[in-house]
Amino acid sequence: MSFNVERNEKKRIVIVGGGFGGLKLANKLKNSGFQVVLVDKNNYHQFPPLIYQVASAGMEPSSISFPFRKIFQRRKDFYFRMAEVRAIFSRKEYDSDLYREN
Repeated sequence: MSFNVERNEKKRIVIVGGGFGGLKLANKLKNSGFQVVLVDKNNYHQFPPLIYQVASAGMEPSSISFPFRKIFQRRKDFYFRMAEVRAIFSRKEYDSDLYREN
């Protein structure tokens, strides 16, 4: 798998999606000895249940949405790639709009 991330001796974990589950896993893997790649179609995390608050001027958009780079800027061996994952196949095969391997 490339995604234009340099290989090193560490095993790589690819997290698909930067929602609550993806962020929780990425944080649990901090200092784990793995190279972590987060793939999401957006470059930000958003909390959709509060969109109505923003629409009614009750909250600022920055209160419910923040960029991944801000969360992980000091992390070593962490990489973010903005891509839409179209399919995941067994045996390490995958297809995204950035890279295809089979």
